[in-house]
Amino acid sequence: MALRYDFDMVAMAPTGLPDRFDDLAVTGVATEKVAMFRDAETVAALKAADAVVQAYFTESGFALQEYNSGAPPGRYPMRDEDARIALIDRLSANLDSYDLADVNWAGFDFDAFMNALSTAEPVEDELLAPMPGAGSSVLSADIIAARGESRRKKGRRMLALGGLLLGLVLLFYVASQTVL
Repeated sequence: MALRYDFDMVAMAPTGLPDRFDDLAVTGVATEKVAMFRDAETVAALKAADAVVQAYFTESGFALQEYNSGAPPGRYPMRDEDARIALIDRLSANLDSYDLADVNWAGFDFDAFMNALSTAEPVEDELLAPMPGAGSSVLSADIIAARGESRRKKGRRMLALGGLLLGLVLLFYVASQTVL
């Protein structure tokens, strides 16, 4: 079975806070988000990969744990848009720091991951779960405005992905030119 590369951004509480600050929804103290794959097999593949692969992903902002926001495959919650763009920037920036050529990926397909990353689309938070008492199929002004904002942010996401892809191309070009 092929691995699934959908992931969600999860708010993490800063360390050292008193116990009463554990409820992030109430306190809002979480400032950092980490990415977590939705598929347990994908997480297991990364955990089985070489240490350099694991370090690349964890330093870029992934936690090697499973989490599922409830977004459908190929989609992610719109509220994660900015955090995903920052994650893509870190993935791109970290390419130069890690030698990922000729390493054991343990079944993790980086090309399939990049494809999933570049084709994923945001879904409005209101559409992740049915709203109580919402029996009408008429779109609210808020949902229409959220869809417009999503389309505007797609341009930023595509620029970030373009930078990451350019970095990958350069990395593989340099690797192919340095044959021993």
